[in-house]
Amino acid sequence: MDTVRNIPTFLPEILQARIESYGSSGKIPVVPIAAALLAISYLFILYFQRPRALQAPLLRAELSEKERQKTYLTDSVSLLAEGYRKFKNGIYRLTTTDGVESVILSAKYLDELKNASDDVVNFPAAINVLLAGKYSGISGDVNALAQHVIRSDLTPSLGRLQANIAEEVDLALERFLPACEDWTTIKVHQALLNIIAEVSARMFVGAPLCRNQRWIELSRDYTLTAFSVARAMRQWKPWMRPFVQYFTPELRQLKKVRQEAVKFMMPVTKERSETEIKNDDMTQWMKAKSSPSWAKDYEGQAALQVQLAMAAIHTTTMGATHMLYDLFARPEYVEPLREEIQTVLAETGGFTKDTMAKLKKLDSFLKESQRMSPPGVTTFKRRIMRDLTLSDGTFLPEGTLVEVDTVSRTKDPALVDEADKFDGMRYYNLRENATTTRDAHMHQFVTSNSSSMHWGAGRHACPGRFFASTEIKTIVAKMLLAFDMKLADEAAGRPKNFHFGVQVTPDSTAEALFKKRRAAA
Repeated sequence: MDTVRNIPTFLPEILQARIESYGSSGKIPVVPIAAALLAISYLFILYFQRPRALQAPLLRAELSEKERQKTYLTDSVSLLAEGYRKFKNGIYRLTTTDGVESVILSAKYLDELKNASDDVVNFPAAINVLLAGKYSGISGDVNALAQHVIRSDLTPSLGRLQANIAEEVDLALERFLPACEDWTTIKVHQALLNIIAEVSARMFVGAPLCRNQRWIELSRDYTLTAFSVARAMRQWKPWMRPFVQYFTPELRQLKKVRQEAVKFMMPVTKERSETEIKNDDMTQWMKAKSSPSWAKDYEGQAALQVQLAMAAIHTTTMGATHMLYDLFARPEYVEPLREEIQTVLAETGGFTKDTMAKLKKLDSFLKESQRMSPPGVTTFKRRIMRDLTLSDGTFLPEGTLVEVDTVSRTKDPALVDEADKFDGMRYYNLRENATTTRDAHMHQFVTSNSSSMHWGAGRHACPGRFFASTEIKTIVAKMLLAFDMKLADEAAGRPKNFHFGVQVTPDSTAEALFKKRRAAA
């Protein structure tokens, strides 16, 4: 019985009684006792080492999950506004379209998080979840070589390339807009989509390929279909997607378009890799900085061109469309903007880097349009890759999806004067009244900071925003000089935006009337 008396006292009474019964018979089964001890030890370890839970309230927890999903899908702005009122300086959870929860963070955490390394706070991992990247192909993980070339070659070269951009805009306007000798109906989004696809291609693959109608169609269709796939797949819970993918027509169409696009581009990348002719475009810059293995990976280069086209076309087209809709709805801005363009061109002698810098009113109108109709109502989408405790003690477990509410901040009267009013000269006036050059720069369209985060934040802020800004300004400026424009249905007012979760898109079917200006004839 001495053996029985030495049994550790932390064992459950039932187990101890069972051992005592065995002990009275003089037979103690070693294996079952060892297994029981291991099991109990494991339970103790699980108890004391269980992961810490996220301490954040769930917005509208009183509703069912389906009701929360539906509201997020159709009216995320009201959800974010409610969350902003209740938890402005804290965090809360939001149920997204597919039931996955996202944590909405106060902007006060931005500086701390944007400086964290990618193995702690990861952008591509979040985009892959929020835009169903496995299926849509939309990824925040842009090819490292392409990112480097955009930052080191494209952006610094915009001054030199401005003449090419202006030339391509002229050619694209001629191709995709009719003569418009009299008032002519134009589908605005469709026209801009084609124009921007061609102008972007001029920077990526150069002329004359950028004008190839088949490439324009493929890059345009791939862009539209990829986001259709993201919307379709986000309506299913993640565990269901491996099954429903086989019954999703958008996904089949995306695979088809991608295959065609890569097949179309492969001979081009092969020829460009083998030729000694040096073009002034992304393909040439990547060739110059690539490894020997990449130079021979024609399929990989072709696939990258498809991805670059999608990244360039989507948000740029949305931004330009929003701007024109806002301009059509507020014709009082047309003449001041047109006058600025004419005055600056007279000073600079044409569309140059200096011209872009001096178009401050146009820049202001574009930034205000983005404030009122951003590409998305949240930004700084990140996935927490390992447990993270912030400086104020806020704990974010591994796997947490986080975002920052931008739309509520830009509509907060404490931060923005007359926040609900569209003021196309808002940022022009702020720049003119700034006391330092640095303060003036804070109000430019391309600036990304805690007050204007539509381009993202930190090192993952959109690297192509400088090109996008130049492209939109050039297109809109040339349109204003060449055409009188107005809504086809002026009584209906500005075409309504569509919301899908946190995404904001302009009406792609809205029509406007264009008429060539006599002064431009």
